[in-house]
Formats: sequence, structure tokens, C-alpha cells
Amino acid sequence: MEDIKSKFEGNWECIKKENVEGFLEALGINLIKRKAAAQFNPKLCIAVRDETVQVTRKMPIKEIKNDFKLDDEIDVNDDDHKYKAKLTYADGKMTLTLRAVDGKSKDNTIVREIVGDNLVQTATCNGVTAKTTFKKC
Repeated sequence: MEDIKSKFEGNWECIKKENVEGFLEALGINLIKRKAAAQFNPKLCIAVRDETVQVTRKMPIKEIKNDFKLDDEIDVNDDDHKYKAKLTYADGKMTLTLRAVDGKSKDNTIVREIVGDNLVQTATCNGVTAKTTFKKC
């Protein structure tokens, strides 16, 4: 946990997005929500407390907060999509695996790693990848 804390903990702001709309389409998000989401520059807050990693995504219209214990599966409800989610950490990368459980959502994976001074988030669904780069605030 100390490695995650020293590398990832803090507030991060989006400085670059690549193929976010394509990724959201692969997830099955409708056109209006995809267009709106593509306009936002999200903020990410990562906090480590004891054995818990708290990940908060902040957007102008909402905030989504989840608490993870490494290698434990939890229930996640993300904008009317329901998943079983598991956070793992290996080789300097935090990997969030989201397994759809509601019949309408799609399985996807989010990998977060530090590249230089930036946090790079790579999200993949059905072979479609989006990359978001954050810098520490």
C-alpha cells in the first residue's frame, strides 16, 4: 500500500484525452451522454487509508467515489451500470477489472500508472481503448 500511496495518492486533473467517446460507445453509453462526457475534463482523487484505496472521479455534474481493498471484489454502480469490481496492484500499475452484472453493461478494465510526472489511465472495453492523462494538482 505504501507504494500506491507514494506514487498515486493526490488530486489529479485531466490534461489530455484520447478516444474517450469511442470507449464510451463500446461500453454501450448513449450518444447524448457520450458527447457530454467527451466535453468534460475529469478530476481524479486517490487516497490511501490503512488497507483501502479510495478513488473519486469528479466531473462538473457528478462525483463517483469507490473504496477498494486490494484483490477484494466489490459491487459498483456507475451511472446506472452495475459491476463487480476488483482492484489489483502489480508492476507499478493499479488495475481495476469491472465485470458487468446487470445484463446491459459491458466488462472493461482500467489501468492506471505513473509515466514521468503524469498519471496515465488506459481504459479498454471490447478491444476499444481510451487513454486519459492527468497531472497532479
